[in-house]
Amino acid sequence: MPSVVEKLNVVVVGAGIAGLAAATALREHNVTVLEQSRMKEEVGAAIHLGPNASKIALQWGMDLEKLNSCEVHYYHELGKDGKTHFKIPIDGRRDFSSPWLLNHRVDLHNELLRLATREDGPGSPAVVKTAAKVVRVDPEAGIVELSNGETLQADVIVAADGIHSVARSAVLGEELIAKQSGHSAYRALIPRELIGAHPNLLHYLDGDESGTGFCTFMGQDRRLVAYPCRGAQFLNIVAIVPDTEVKDSTEAWHAAGDMDELLASFSEFCDDAKQILQQATTCALWQLREQDPLSTWTKGRVILIGDAAHAMLPHQGQGGGQAVEDAEALQVVLPLGTAASSIPERLKLAEKIRYERASLIQGYSREKALGPRPGEKIVNAQEYAFYNFSYPGAKAWAEKMGLEV
Repeated sequence: MPSVVEKLNVVVVGAGIAGLAAATALREHNVTVLEQSRMKEEVGAAIHLGPNASKIALQWGMDLEKLNSCEVHYYHELGKDGKTHFKIPIDGRRDFSSPWLLNHRVDLHNELLRLATREDGPGSPAVVKTAAKVVRVDPEAGIVELSNGETLQADVIVAADGIHSVARSAVLGEELIAKQSGHSAYRALIPRELIGAHPNLLHYLDGDESGTGFCTFMGQDRRLVAYPCRGAQFLNIVAIVPDTEVKDSTEAWHAAGDMDELLASFSEFCDDAKQILQQATTCALWQLREQDPLSTWTKGRVILIGDAAHAMLPHQGQGGGQAVEDAEALQVVLPLGTAASSIPERLKLAEKIRYERASLIQGYSREKALGPRPGEKIVNAQEYAFYNFSYPGAKAWAEKMGLEV
């Protein structure tokens, strides 16, 4: 009789985009996902998936009809006066073999949850445990302890628990606090019916003859980003302002913002920008933090991915995409049949594949954050697009680096 190939026991800490991507990628093994919340649906946010990430997710079986995302067909950058800096056509399918998707975060989260837990997928469905708060991780022993005293033993621990990662402290041996960037971001989703009451604004939802697009109004120290999501039923806005103009900015993702403060910060912008903001009935506000590249992402049986490993400012729209790339790298280095004794070595290989690229995009995002300084040329937002979007996947990337997977 043929021998039975042993599956690894994988514990994923966190059921956000990064955690569910990892759970999807590692379905050949026994995967348990631990999420401290009860996974109530979030409102008020959208998220990109560039061609580099959508290509991977489509290979996993992502259903574009279920996702109901808008595609980017052009990028339009304007000044605060409303005059066009540039408008660039985008064809992700032609140029990068996959679309650049603008997703409602809930829709993307639900689709990744479906991929991770569906019965008809490859391997076995992941088990997702909610209200499971991790309080301690032992990287060498492969132990995860929960707040209720329960412990789980794992061959692999994937730490996808975000910028306040508990596991990261165990990997680094110290607690890391991300630095203030000096900026905060308001975010809101504006329903189509409110935008539709102003016909001059509808093109921000519906785009032009080429399709839907992505627009940015640029000021010297602030910007307003607007793009459609969920089948153009919502206009997502992200308004980035100096911290000095907000009273109560915190890192809390769900903290309420002050609409009067938001409008005041963009009072010198053009009529379209102000009119868009005036359609928002509520907004959230969070303080943008930045993190220097870590000294390592791995220790023993633990690897950090997503924001836990390389939290980045949102100015390249690559936070979610880099998490998906991390997950796919784990899929490549941990195939069915991987020996449990080789895990530390295999996780270190995943880090080698991913570290330079993720750190570089982290740097791109920081560089883009403040916009042009007095006397500088306007930075073309697509300057880094080819590098960001043309990623061929972990296996080909490793071969390019001379790494054997």
